[in-house]
Amino acid sequence: MGRFTLMDPASELSTRSRIGLVIYGMTNAVLFGIGIVLVLSIEALSQHAWVLIPLVVAVSLILAWPVAWWVAPRLRKPLWRRRELAVEREPVGTPEERRELAAKAAAGPSRSEHR
Repeated sequence: MGRFTLMDPASELSTRSRIGLVIYGMTNAVLFGIGIVLVLSIEALSQHAWVLIPLVVAVSLILAWPVAWWVAPRLRKPLWRRRELAVEREPVGTPEERRELAAKAAAGPSRSEHR
């Protein structure tokens, strides 16, 4: 199979949940910030701030988890690409390393490989 093993679905869900939990607080803060700026900067909404600010807190707490759950797989995308390359037996590494490997392959075998 190579350098990477296949992941079972149970650990995939666990990893996604862990990433979601890590970014939940940041997502909550961003959603709360957007909501509070809107409430305080719009005159019609700021008149009802005593009701809307607790509502913004509650809504940001509730919406943060689905947003974090949606973002979590996108944070793993580079790792997924490395796994795909490993499965396809393609060079895994930086673009510079890939260019060097391609140049070596195009140049043919070196003298040390002939011995």
